[in-house]
Amino acid sequence: MSQSAKIGSILAIVVLVMIGGILVRDGRVLAATIPFLFYAAIALLSARKSHAEKVTIARELSAERITENGTIVVKVTVTNAGPNIPWLGISERIPRNLEVTNGETTHFVPLNAGEQTTFSYTLCVPRGEHCLPGVDLSAWQRITLSPQKAFAAQATKFLAVPTAEPIADIEIRPERTRAYAGVVRANRGGSGIDFFGCHAYTTGDDIRRINWRAYARTRELIVNEYEQERIADVTVFLDARERANPCVGEKDAFAYAVRAAASMAKYFIKQGNSVGLFIYGEYMNWTFPGYGKTQLRRVLDSLACADTSDKEVFDDLRAVPTRLFPPRSQLVMISGALDEHDVEVLGVLRARGYRIIMIIPDMLPYELSQIEESEARDLALRIVTLRRKLIFDALTRIGVEVVKWDITGSLASIISWTISRRGRRLP
Repeated sequence: MSQSAKIGSILAIVVLVMIGGILVRDGRVLAATIPFLFYAAIALLSARKSHAEKVTIARELSAERITENGTIVVKVTVTNAGPNIPWLGISERIPRNLEVTNGETTHFVPLNAGEQTTFSYTLCVPRGEHCLPGVDLSAWQRITLSPQKAFAAQATKFLAVPTAEPIADIEIRPERTRAYAGVVRANRGGSGIDFFGCHAYTTGDDIRRINWRAYARTRELIVNEYEQERIADVTVFLDARERANPCVGEKDAFAYAVRAAASMAKYFIKQGNSVGLFIYGEYMNWTFPGYGKTQLRRVLDSLACADTSDKEVFDDLRAVPTRLFPPRSQLVMISGALDEHDVEVLGVLRARGYRIIMIIPDMLPYELSQIEESEARDLALRIVTLRRKLIFDALTRIGVEVVKWDITGSLASIISWTISRRGRRLP
């Protein structure tokens, strides 16, 4: 019951008792209302001064940006800028998606004028942008024993970015590369490491590249050529459609898709390539391509806030604005599930000269482990397996590299092995 309601109830009792005393003409009954009147007067005087509103809150975070499922230590300092408060109740408002793993978020302490009290607690933070809105305060008085409540708004925001697994060397061969030196083979002769071909010596060629064995056989100067290595344009495409990211129990395919996008973006950025991010879901979220640690931070921040959507306008991949992707560049697409219409769109992209790596988080092994064996289960498994095989075969025929990632295993190992082996066989 609030303090105003409590005072109203006391005054109502006083009025009823006074009416009763007048009716029975007994002064002792009227005298019995004096303590109630005194209590109500004290409560009214104290209600005019909201001691809780004089309390200020300050927070300190151990970090404002962490990796998902990491911990943040929150230190809260409470300062009384008003009169003495015999007892002060402090309760931190914690969003439901955050878990307190250590410490307490509710305290009950006396706080004199000018004094401070501090407490801390630890939060386990899932992926996303989070905000601590403020603190609920309750100031208790000695006489009235009724709390004066207030909310100290103190918004504190922090971010949890997705985990990016370290990936070993993988190989991509886009049809077009940039003019700057990098690690991507450009299918052109020049300075490099891997042998590319030979040509007759011309004025200006580096004599250190003359093939003396060929000269000994032909008596003609032959110069070795090596394949140039340059940087490439890479676009990481995250499919955030709800139907393409199934959930099985506590496992969400989209969480693994985000992790795969973060891992691939981090790898290609560390290799010096120009990397952009495109999230296709509630709306088309485009992170402009860039280089270096600043670009990696932008990409991870965008992935931290990514979520699925079921908007009909983006129901299939036909609405993808391909003009955002550099011509004949490398696309890394991550999707939990594809259908025949999506395969058709990917075929159009391949026809336009894009190299495509399709990473599919495979929920099927985990889903099978959660279902008891039965004839219906086996029949459903056969149907799903056959449909997926048809889609994967269609993707392979149009030149898409398919990486099927069993979520119960390591992402880095399957990506490194699959792409490196197939990359060497690309024309």
